[in-house]
Amino acid sequence: MKSRFTSMTLAGAACIAMAGCVATPPRTHYGYNDPYYQGRDQHCSTCGVIRDVGRVYVRDNATSGGGAVLGAVIGGVLGSTLGHGRGRTATTVAGAVAGGFAGNAIERNQNGGGGREAWQFNVQLDDGRWATVTQWSNDDLRPGDRVMIRDDRLYRLR
Repeated sequence: MKSRFTSMTLAGAACIAMAGCVATPPRTHYGYNDPYYQGRDQHCSTCGVIRDVGRVYVRDNATSGGGAVLGAVIGGVLGSTLGHGRGRTATTVAGAVAGGFAGNAIERNQNGGGGREAWQFNVQLDDGRWATVTQWSNDDLRPGDRVMIRDDRLYRLR
């Protein structure tokens, strides 16, 4: 009975502790009435005007891991057939490691294709400098729009 009570107490404490790890939801609105933008464009070093918008393709090197697992299995099987006696374990491990690397590389090349579509914006900043920002979404931004660069993203100003 005492161990069950202790288990339940620890489980409850763990749930309460984990509740503090929940992230706050992202802000869904970045607009003209946002207090962050009020009066920001007078002395803003990251504000400017979009001069050019283009579609680019960004290669994403992420893989699912399926190629590495499949390659490791195939490499391990091939390694075990090549090895004999005491060397069988070593060739199995070596085959699995080599197969995992090869499978991951093959998956990356198969998924690479043309890359993922993104948008590239050339912005002329207020101080005369130029900035290029590449982001996944366009957010209906067009040449001539006044924007602020924040956290490697563009946000339209009033």
